[in-house]
Amino acid sequence: MFVLDLSVEKWVGNRNEGDLIENPSWHQIEAAIRELDGKSKTLVTLGTDDEAYMSVGGGELGKYVVNVTFDNINFHILVDSSKPDEIEKLVVGGQEGNYPRKMCVDLLSCLLAARTFSESGKLDSLLSWEEDKFLVMA
Repeated sequence: MFVLDLSVEKWVGNRNEGDLIENPSWHQIEAAIRELDGKSKTLVTLGTDDEAYMSVGGGELGKYVVNVTFDNINFHILVDSSKPDEIEKLVVGGQEGNYPRKMCVDLLSCLLAARTFSESGKLDSLLSWEEDKFLVMA
């Protein structure tokens, strides 16, 4: 497996009491993503031994934000281009932010992206990705 660690945030008040799991299985990764609720569990990060990682955030009402970097400089965002140009509020990493609706993807797309990244370290070619210009708008 390409992913070497799984970071799971769990917010209790204003403190993160999350876990770091070394060499996670796909079952552990999937379970962590499914537990995202946009309240106390708002971010899962799949890490590698390099600068590459995938972040999956949100979860409330089945809306997720997924981004990937291979160099910690350029980021790729999973998008659903069929959605209108409107803004959604999501809690990611314990903080509420405004995200373009096309960046708020469903659970199935999120899991497909995570499975491909965790197994091969690549972006799933069946999904739509955009190079990130900004993660969160002010």
